[in-house]
Amino acid sequence: MMDMTPDVIKAEFLRIHALLGDLTDDRIDNDPDPIYLSHFERINRLASVHVADEIAQRLLSDPELRAAIRRISHLKRINSLRLEIKCAESIIADPDPWARLEQFVYYPNYVELAHMEYRGAKLNARDRVVFLGSGPLPLSLICLYRRYGVESTGIEQAPEYAALSGKLVKTLGLDGHIRVVQGNHFSLPLEERCRLVMVGADALPKEEIFAHLAKTLSPGEMISYRIYEKGLRRLLDDQSVFDLPPEFSECARIRPDPPVNNTSVFAVKVK
Repeated sequence: MMDMTPDVIKAEFLRIHALLGDLTDDRIDNDPDPIYLSHFERINRLASVHVADEIAQRLLSDPELRAAIRRISHLKRINSLRLEIKCAESIIADPDPWARLEQFVYYPNYVELAHMEYRGAKLNARDRVVFLGSGPLPLSLICLYRRYGVESTGIEQAPEYAALSGKLVKTLGLDGHIRVVQGNHFSLPLEERCRLVMVGADALPKEEIFAHLAKTLSPGEMISYRIYEKGLRRLLDDQSVFDLPPEFSECARIRPDPPVNNTSVFAVKVK
């Protein structure tokens, strides 16, 4: 990797933005040209580069760069969603679904993320968690049960992703331990008690979600969410800049070890 001065970093992001051209969500969904996939790989390599906080802040304050990164981040999320859908479908179709699941490129990341959630919330076997925005491939919930016996309810807003996720859970034989429902944050509170409400990275809008949780959770109940704090990856995380309502008090922050990039933040409802 070249010397990562602010000017070099800006030029590289703008170059990638130009190379992505007129790429649209639909073209990503419908099996994009391999050349575009190479650009996403370049984005991931660039995002892993460590930079000092002052450099990151300087880059974040650049209007031209911020606009380019906003589009890059959106397309990156759409491509990640495409990968999850394809993986979920391949697991369902495979005669050995667990083996196929473990072949997913990001499976080791989710194993470690589940460990971070288990530690941060001090969970025990048979505890139940709720995950807002669990997506088509609820790997966090699968790993929490497989590794620690933690049961869960995944709440997914998109009906097609909720249906695919539910089918996947059933294929893995986990439908007695993981329940997937179609809904959003306004689906809370659920009838069953839970130890932790996990807010997914793509669950939006964050301010509205946390405001609703502040009104509906009882004192002592816990939430968690994930942010990026290291490297250039924080530039690509345009969804985690928000303030928690005063009803919550941060109680733990677990920073990542490779291969994980997310910091897990835990907060308790205090009033």
